[in-house]
Amino acid sequence: MLLYNENFSVLPLTTHIPLKNVYKEISFKKIEKACKNINYFYSKILKRKKIKIGILGLNPHNGENGYIGTEEKKIIIPTIKKLKKKYSIIGPLSPDTSFLQRNKLKIDVLIGHYHDQVLTAFKTKFDLDAINITIGLPFIRISPDHGIGTDIIGKGIANPKSFKNAIKFFSKYNV
Repeated sequence: MLLYNENFSVLPLTTHIPLKNVYKEISFKKIEKACKNINYFYSKILKRKKIKIGILGLNPHNGENGYIGTEEKKIIIPTIKKLKKKYSIIGPLSPDTSFLQRNKLKIDVLIGHYHDQVLTAFKTKFDLDAINITIGLPFIRISPDHGIGTDIIGKGIANPKSFKNAIKFFSKYNV
């Protein structure tokens, strides 16, 4: 799930799982796969040669050197060190300030560890001016950046902006 806006994108490593299970899903393999898929998408589909990926820490203040959590020390930092040899990566970034830093650091895509860690700020910034792209499949799957909205069916209040953006993206890149 890559939430894409032409200026900036986010990718949560996990999608719709309980927060209490997120730490169990963080691994070198999962972060590496995300970086590989992001780079493939940006270079082959969007034809962008250089992109910069920011990777968030999981815990507040990146775990405070193990006082708040150890996922940064045990998994995230060693993974970033290994992947820097192959990709342009910065991190771990503190989740609470990452969206403020993204312009200064020239980050194209921000990887978070769970759904709301990146989607809340992203949707606040871009509203419905984004699309959901499933990367890493043998084809590109595109949809609006929101759910199906069963609660508003028949009320005439749905906003078609993201749906229109999905169609425009599909037409522009012929995917």
